[in-house]
Amino acid sequence: MRIATCISFLACTLLAGCGYQLQGRVVQGGFGTISLVNPNDPRLQGEGVSGVRVQLVRDPNRMRREVIAEGSSDSAGNFSLETKTFGAGWMDERFQILASRGGFGSAQSSFELPMDASSRRVLVELQRGAASGAASPTGGSGTLYDEAAKYDPTMSGKSSGQN
Repeated sequence: MRIATCISFLACTLLAGCGYQLQGRVVQGGFGTISLVNPNDPRLQGEGVSGVRVQLVRDPNRMRREVIAEGSSDSAGNFSLETKTFGAGWMDERFQILASRGGFGSAQSSFELPMDASSRRVLVELQRGAASGAASPTGGSGTLYDEAAKYDPTMSGKSSGQN
């Protein structure tokens, strides 16, 4: 029993200190979708889109959501999201990936991260055209009050920190 406890402790300590790196590619097409696919998925060979801002958000359905990794796609559309956040990939929790770039629509999707990041790739498919607002963890509006005011006009007096 004591040996199992020591091994569990050491494994957790090592996992906490190691980074979690998720690889992906942004391609043109689709309707603004993000999915986890096998590394040999043929859609990863599509026309790459450069300069796409990609963010990994922890706890997207909570008020204290947090961007834990972010990057931009290179000239071939490839990107990497690396985080040293405790539990990424093995704890039972949801994460969200957001992708946006001017001249293209935005995309977002929520899912559990794969335990073995090298076993999956993030496939982002963006449609060329005007973006419907930049994807951001708070919906692109700045504050949660601004976001709520879109749906409840009585909230408008609290926008931008006013009371």
